[in-house]
Amino acid sequence: MNSRRIFAFAPIVVVIGWCAVCAAAQDNSQTEPPKIIRKAGGVLQGSAVTRVEPVYPPLAKAARVSGAVVVEVTVDEKGDVITAQAISGHPLLKDSAVAAARGWKFAPTELSGVPVKVIGTVTFNFSVPQEPRSGSATDNDIEKAKQAVKANAYSPEAHFKLAEAYVYEGMYEEAVESYKRAIELKPTYKEAYARLAFAYRNQNKRNEEVDTYKQAIAAMPKDVDLLNATARALTDTEQFAEAIDVQKRVTQINPADSIAFNTLGSYQLRANRLQDALASFQESVRLNPKNAIAYHNVGWTYVRMGRWEDAIAAYTQLTSAVPDYNQMYRVYNEMGNAILRSRGANEALVEFNRALEMNPRYAPTHYNIGIAHHIIGRYQEAADSFNKAIELQPRNSAYHINLGDVYQHLGRTEDAAKEFREAIKISPEIPQGYIELATLLFLQNKSDEVDSLVRKASEYMPKNVNGYSAVSSLLQHQGHPNEAEAALRKLLTIDPNNALALNNLGYAMVERNEKLEEALAMIQRAVKAEPKNAAYLDSLGWAYFKLDKLEEAERNLTEAAQFGASPVILDHLGDVFQKRGKSAQARDVWQKALMLRAGSQLSATIKAKLDALSIK
Repeated sequence: MNSRRIFAFAPIVVVIGWCAVCAAAQDNSQTEPPKIIRKAGGVLQGSAVTRVEPVYPPLAKAARVSGAVVVEVTVDEKGDVITAQAISGHPLLKDSAVAAARGWKFAPTELSGVPVKVIGTVTFNFSVPQEPRSGSATDNDIEKAKQAVKANAYSPEAHFKLAEAYVYEGMYEEAVESYKRAIELKPTYKEAYARLAFAYRNQNKRNEEVDTYKQAIAAMPKDVDLLNATARALTDTEQFAEAIDVQKRVTQINPADSIAFNTLGSYQLRANRLQDALASFQESVRLNPKNAIAYHNVGWTYVRMGRWEDAIAAYTQLTSAVPDYNQMYRVYNEMGNAILRSRGANEALVEFNRALEMNPRYAPTHYNIGIAHHIIGRYQEAADSFNKAIELQPRNSAYHINLGDVYQHLGRTEDAAKEFREAIKISPEIPQGYIELATLLFLQNKSDEVDSLVRKASEYMPKNVNGYSAVSSLLQHQGHPNEAEAALRKLLTIDPNNALALNNLGYAMVERNEKLEEALAMIQRAVKAEPKNAAYLDSLGWAYFKLDKLEEAERNLTEAAQFGASPVILDHLGDVFQKRGKSAQARDVWQKALMLRAGSQLSATIKAKLDALSIK
């Protein structure tokens, strides 16, 4: 079902009444235009008649923070800014950007000759100026700064200026000592803390950088700029729990700051605290319903949680609330991904194509279109889309792997092998390329290279659940049952409830008549997870058969055959019927198994059983 509903109205019977309503609506539209309209950011910014450049915040400049800040403004009928709120950008830059935006003036906007208010965005770009570097002049600056320190040894500003002179020369170790001395003399010297942290970062001393910010907020515990900088440094060093705690202090100090909550959510998302992140993003949206990035993050969090319909609803809300969002092509691409998992490929293609119209050079959209075409069996279209994605982003191994898979469907096995080898070359640490190539070669009876590829894949699978399953299957086919079982057991240490692994391991034990009760328990867990999986039901019935629990065996194998009859399932069911003295039913299901084109070895086994029944 499409998320955009089409409403059907009952036929209008009273024609005269309908015409009167239409006329009234037309007259009203001419005399009462909307009181406020929204303009795209670029359009609004281009209509500015007075511009005010933001002041670079000293702490941001000291910490070398740069980037864009987007400010949403409401402009009155005269062109004056009446509200301004930053909706994206670094926390250390947003206040300055908002202050500058309030000073802008725009050409008045009219609709049908009537002045109206306008909502839109203004973007400010902060760029840290290059620090001067000239040998002789800088040396002279250092000497002057040293003389100033000598003349006033207790001046924190003098030590700070000496540190700056050292930084200009790239002498970071000397700068560190001078910054520290400035802080000793003035424990609330914000700019000195920021520059000391910057000096440590340039030496790749990230722990010392973090410690510097911690020292700063200990001295100034309610300084929002320092708290933001500390949280960012902690996140950069993947100390997420501490970063989250610090950012929470920012939201407590400024409970109405939408961006502060959005930033908190981003840290929680990186820490995989999805429910907490969702709550923070939703609060950010509540505080500012036009915060496009927060809306976007709500949708993405739902995607991470596998809540596809909620993600679709969030993305749809975003398209209505902030239609001029400059990342809308990504929104439609991600919404298509959610629809693909929830409603199917055909509906997802509508969103993917909308994303493509907005940005035809965004490789992930071409990739997702390829996935959708692959699902519905349009293999040539899928290949074309994957090739376009590779053209735009040639170093993405996933694109090559999926192209190789499509080439197999098209019968282009050599091209498939080439793509799998390219994926391995690009990302030798990712097991999927080895697994796909090994599977292709196995199907072509080119077994010489399969073993080495499978073992190579095994080296790179510490947490790859699907990889262990595929490797186990290949090892089993290659005649290495013990190694195949070891791969499955490894998988279960990572994901103890993995139904496929439980089934495959349990079935392997049943086939060897080993630890049948343990095997039965494993398979029962698999069936509980996927009660309509014919293969799992077959394994369960076969385990009961080996345990001589024939009634349970017949019930489960009959159910398996109903969900997906295969030669193996029917062969097992025939064995149960025969053992229970139901020869006619055994003959019937074995004959059906032969009609399903069982493999040569299984066919020979079933024919032998039928011959034995005939003799009886």
